Amino acid sequence: MKRALFTSLTVVLVAGLAWVRGCSGPRPQLLSARMRGPVAEATIRNIGWGEGAIQVNFRLRPRGGGAPLLRGEKATLWPRETARVEVRIDVRTCLAHAARPASARRHARGALR
Repeated sequence: MKRALFTSLTVVLVAGLAWVRGCSGPRPQLLSARMRGPVAEATIRNIGWGEGAIQVNFRLRPRGGGAPLLRGEKATLWPRETARVEVRIDVRTCLAHAARPASARRHARGALR
């Protein structure tokens, strides 16, 4: 009786651990991020055993200061997969964003809150 109960509990525990491990979703790890011309690139590795969608946010800071330019890209990672996520940055938009006066940036930032 005790042996059957112990075996049943062990099977339930192992099945529960396998279910949690398989349904836990991705565990993304950033390996590298860089700019290549007008393209921002990030290399992401899923160090977990789960799969799922991730959101990669790129934040470009103007060299002269000011508010950063934000862009996002979605990707799906499979278990133990390494993926490269790229987003094209329009240089004209980036320059126009950096050239706006600080008062306009403050006004735009306040409107988003």
